[in-house]
Amino acid sequence: MLAVGADRGSSVQRRRLRVVHCVGFYFPESTGGTEVYVRDLTKALLPHAIDGTIIAATNGAANRYRWQGFDVIRYRPDATNEPAEAPGGGPLGNTAFKKIVEETKPDLFHLHSWTTGAGLDHLQQAAELGIPSVVTVHVPAALCMRGTMLLEGTRPCDGRIDDKRCARCFALYRGLPMPAAWLVSQLPKWDLHDGEISRILPRASALFSLRANAGRKARKLHVMAALSKRIVAPSQWVRAALAANAIPLHKIVVSAQAASETFSQRAARRRGDDNEVVIGFLGRLVVEKGPDLVIRAMGHVSQDLPVRLRVAGTGEELTYERRIRRLAARDPRIELVGLVEHEQVAQFLESIDVLAVPSRYMETGPLVVQEAQALGIPVMGANLGGIAERVRDGIDGWLLPFDDARAWAAAIVEAVSDRGKLAKLSQNMQRNRTVADVAADMASLYHDVIAENAVSEGESRPA
Repeated sequence: MLAVGADRGSSVQRRRLRVVHCVGFYFPESTGGTEVYVRDLTKALLPHAIDGTIIAATNGAANRYRWQGFDVIRYRPDATNEPAEAPGGGPLGNTAFKKIVEETKPDLFHLHSWTTGAGLDHLQQAAELGIPSVVTVHVPAALCMRGTMLLEGTRPCDGRIDDKRCARCFALYRGLPMPAAWLVSQLPKWDLHDGEISRILPRASALFSLRANAGRKARKLHVMAALSKRIVAPSQWVRAALAANAIPLHKIVVSAQAASETFSQRAARRRGDDNEVVIGFLGRLVVEKGPDLVIRAMGHVSQDLPVRLRVAGTGEELTYERRIRRLAARDPRIELVGLVEHEQVAQFLESIDVLAVPSRYMETGPLVVQEAQALGIPVMGANLGGIAERVRDGIDGWLLPFDDARAWAAAIVEAVSDRGKLAKLSQNMQRNRTVADVAADMASLYHDVIAENAVSEGESRPA
C-alpha cells in the first residue's frame, strides 16, 4: 500500500529501527480500539526489524512494566511540564516526558492519541528532541469540538473547521436553541478563559469564547501537521476532513485497521439449528456508542419473534448507564453482560449472530466491525464514517440511520425472519485485511520518513 523509494535511504532501511508509540491510555486499565491497535502493531512490526516501546499517560503513579513482551512506561499527564531529575537528584534541564523519550532512544515517535495525556504538547517535545514523528488520527477529537463529526448533531460534517459554523454547532450541543446558537456564532472572537468573567460566569465565558476555541483547534491541527512527517488516517473520511483543512495531501496516508490475528486464526462463525437469533452489542455504554438505540429498537420487535439482545460493556456516565439498565429491565429478551475483556471478545462474538454498532459519531474504525467480519458475523451499523466504509449494505450487513429505532427494528425483524439472507450475508464477508498488512504499511511509512529525514538533515548541514 505504501512504497518506500528504492533509490534513497537503503542503508537506513537495512538497520534495525526503534519506534516509541505514545498513547493516552494503555493495558491493563484500558482496552479500547487504540490500545489494541498499538499492541498488535508493535508485535507485528518485529518481523520488519522494528522494535517498539509503549509510553502512555496514567492517572496513577508513574511506573514501568512489561506487557505481552514489550516495555511499557507510564508517565503522569503533566510530565511535559514536570522538570526531569538528574541521577543525583538535581534538575536535568529536560522535562520528565523528554527524559522518558530520550531513554528509549527512538528513531521515530508515533503519537496515537489526541488527549491531554498524549497530544500536541508531547508531539512538540518529541520534535524539540529532533525525533521525526508520525501521528495517527484514531478519533475525531483533533477535528471536531463536539468530538462526533456530526454537524448540528444531525448529519455527517465535512470536517472543515470554520469558527462561526463550529461555534453554532457546539452551542447547539450544549443545549442552546438555534436562534441563541446563531447569535453566539456571530459574536467577536473573544477569549475569556483567563479573565474575570470566566471566574464569575464560567458557562457564559465558555459560550462567548466558542469562536476563539474553534480558531484554536484549527491552529493546533496545523501545528500538528507541521510537526509530523506523516498523518495516518484509518478511514477515507479522515483523509477528506484533513484535506478540507488544507493539510498537505502528501503528508496524509490512509491505512485501515485490522482485526487481531486471534480472529483470523479462528474458524468463521457457523450458525447452528437454533431457532433464536442473537443480536449483540459490544462497546462502552455511552451516548456516542448508541446502545440505547438498539435496546429501544427491540421494543418495536414483536415478542413472538425468537430474538435476543446481548449488551456487553460498562459505562462512564452514571446517569446514562442507569438509563440503559432501566430500558433493558423492561424486556426479558435483553441481557446485560457487563465488561468483556479483549481476550474474551472473540468468544462473545461467537455467541451472537449479528453485531449491532449503532454509533452516534463518525468512527475511524471501529475495530469491533473488523473483528466480527473476520468471524463471518454480519454487522448492523450506523451509516456513518468508518462503519459505512467497512459494511456493504445488503451484501454483508446493514447500514442504518443512527437516530431511527424503527429502522433498526425492521432490520432485526428481517434478520430473524429471513435466515437465508443472514447466511448469505455471512458468506459474502470479505476478510482481505490483516494486522500483517497494517504492519507492512507502517514499516514502509517509517522507513520513508526516516530516509527523508536523513536527507533533510544532510541538506541542512553547512558544506
